[in-house]
Amino acid sequence: MDTVLACVARDRADGLLERWSASTVIDENVGEAVVERDVFERIHSAGGVNARFPIGNAGLVHVYGYLFSTVVTPYGYKSDRWNDGVLATALGRPAGYFRLGDGDETPLARVLGSAEPLLLDPPASAHVAEWDADGARQRAVVTEGLLVSGLDEGAGMRLLTIFPVADAAAFTRDLSAEAPRLRWNAARAS
Repeated sequence: MDTVLACVARDRADGLLERWSASTVIDENVGEAVVERDVFERIHSAGGVNARFPIGNAGLVHVYGYLFSTVVTPYGYKSDRWNDGVLATALGRPAGYFRLGDGDETPLARVLGSAEPLLLDPPASAHVAEWDADGARQRAVVTEGLLVSGLDEGAGMRLLTIFPVADAAAFTRDLSAEAPRLRWNAARAS
């Protein structure tokens, strides 16, 4: 935990946390918190983020909180996306690129640097969907191998999440068939 808290303090000092939207730790697939309250509170305190469990900063929750998650979801452990190398290689990065302790930048800085450009300026080959739900605009950018999503509550698009997608065409088709709603644990900031 000490290494994570040091990374969070660095992300805070570098002004990176404001570039993330809000997220709930209640996973929409399993219906329970995938990050324990103590972990949630410690990372938000270190980040200087005023958050009330279960809704917090998506970067802190998804990048650091997920490292401590022991809840199995239909897609495995939340930490797998940072540790198994699938997401990193889908982005053209070395397999260990998002792992804690690898590289000079923090994991959150590496995720933000990799995902934010795709969110804000999607490549022509990507499928981009946007919809309004619960007073916010959500964007999904699906490319071969991954999804990047963000949320705009009136202050500009901010990163929500990034995760691997095995079949981009099927994922996009399923996304188009669903009614508009906040997805992938997106939450309105409180």
